[in-house]
Amino acid sequence: METSLDKIFPKFQEEIRQAKNSAEVEKLRVKYLGRKSGILSKITQQIPKLPLSQRVGMGTKVKNIKSLIEKTLASRYPQQQEYQSETRSDVTTPGKIFETGRIHPLTQVIEEIKEIFHYLGFIWTDGPEVENDAYNFQKLNIPPDHPARDTQQTYYLSNNLLLRTHTSNMQVRYLEKHKPPVRALFPGRVYRRDMPDSTHLPSFYQLEGLLVDETASMTDLLGSLDFFARSFFGKRSKIRVYGHHFPYTEPSIEVEVFHPKKGWIEILGAGMVHPNVLKNAQISPSMYRGWAFGMGPDRLVMLKYGIDDIRILYNNDLRFLNQF
Repeated sequence: METSLDKIFPKFQEEIRQAKNSAEVEKLRVKYLGRKSGILSKITQQIPKLPLSQRVGMGTKVKNIKSLIEKTLASRYPQQQEYQSETRSDVTTPGKIFETGRIHPLTQVIEEIKEIFHYLGFIWTDGPEVENDAYNFQKLNIPPDHPARDTQQTYYLSNNLLLRTHTSNMQVRYLEKHKPPVRALFPGRVYRRDMPDSTHLPSFYQLEGLLVDETASMTDLLGSLDFFARSFFGKRSKIRVYGHHFPYTEPSIEVEVFHPKKGWIEILGAGMVHPNVLKNAQISPSMYRGWAFGMGPDRLVMLKYGIDDIRILYNNDLRFLNQF
């Protein structure tokens, strides 16, 4: 190692004499003094492997050679003026404007909903968009003759596979793998055979919430939804509920929030998890109870920001998206 070290500086001197411009001088600096791949850096990394008696002497020698190389490079710096003048920038030239990305309003609302329910102890998880009939219908207590099963309402891929029509498909799936108590959110895309208009699309977002434990009650459900409405729409927000019917909840309710300009507007459906759904997840209805809700983030975006046409959320119009 010491013999090769003696040859480094003479070789460097020969190479720098042949350097014609600053670019070549810079290449030599990197070649000999570069932090990772420089010749002296590699030798320095090998010093700890030497016998203790050789380390100090070798370290001093490397340091001296490095100093000589640095001085030689410094003597060539005045010659870099020519190179710098060739590459000098016009500081009066207007700079480039780099557009920063924006978070889509729909993503913002979904994250806000998740954050609100996270405060109540809910976690979130994804689920499959291509689903089988059992989890989308059968295990949710939806009978074979239910209108939702009609090909006019559902995109079927085969006799048993379909594009999920709601995020409720995650209820039994989740309960099969996570025994009570559970508090979970399931956001994601759903698909229905709807003609596009100002309030409908064949693909849109839903967000399902599910709670199952030994003491779940309708009072807890209403309190949680009231907390959500006040957190999302403002502390003075008011909600009202009325009876409804969903095959997978009993009793079932629809929830409306008061809009100062549009009056009462339906924002979600909810209810106590039907005993048959719990049974299909191998959970005893006599020991556990649950409640669930489903909402459309698309509609909440429209309400929050005064958007009249749902299609504009998916048009990728930067004039619209740059407002958020």
